Amino acid sequence: MVETITGAFTDPGARVVLVDIGTASTTVTTPGTDGATTTGAASMDAAREAVRALGRTADTLTLDPRTDVSVTSSRPFWADLVTDSADPSAALAGSPSIPARTGALAGSGAPESDVGGRADLVLVSLPAHAAETVSLDRLALLAADRLRHGGIFAVYTHSDWTRGRLVDPTGAIVAAAQHADLLYLQHIVALHTPVREGRLHAAPSAAVAAEYDRARHRATVRGLPAPHLRVHGDVLAFAQPADSAAPPPETGPASAAHGYGPAAGGGQ
Repeated sequence: MVETITGAFTDPGARVVLVDIGTASTTVTTPGTDGATTTGAASMDAAREAVRALGRTADTLTLDPRTDVSVTSSRPFWADLVTDSADPSAALAGSPSIPARTGALAGSGAPESDVGGRADLVLVSLPAHAAETVSLDRLALLAADRLRHGGIFAVYTHSDWTRGRLVDPTGAIVAAAQHADLLYLQHIVALHTPVREGRLHAAPSAAVAAEYDRARHRATVRGLPAPHLRVHGDVLAFAQPADSAAPPPETGPASAAHGYGPAAGGGQ
């Protein structure tokens, strides 16, 4: 997946920043047929090598979730319209849709190479429940700060149902990125299984099959519907429409010198 995203959004020689959200102590099951299970640190090392193999410069940026900032994230505009049927009043009394910007990026680390350089691509992989420990607003602001004008912020994520309730983080990610003034480009569905004759042919690896069996057992014990086998992930792409290095547009009397005001010596 790293190779596909990097190849789609950058050219050889581009600078790519990989964001580590501080989950090195967890294990990650790599999507695909091999189903290789590695630690977060090993997964980041593999991603870095994959980017470099494509002829791009790879940097790593660590976003420490232990940093003393709120993990409240922007909510989709429709969040207040959806209520929990079990307790409608709870949703209506929830947190505001757009939290205040703090701009606090201290403790987020810095890329391994040229700190002052701007990235062509900022790439992060977010688990479905990442918003419980990581501020998505802070992550989006960090990406916006690192990107050059026209650069891409790409987020790979997926939904989750293993706890008995569907969690889909895409809406919160889009809201956080737009709150950071990034332009929402597209939502790409990344299939993990081939399509033959118009039908999905799931062939899960041993690791993925074992995870599914555990989830199905938990659902059976709790009297919940049997979960489905996840066959796709989500790639969300955003662009940096602003040039942070450019001076702000001139206003006031100085604009006359650039032809925006009345011409000097003009007629009555």
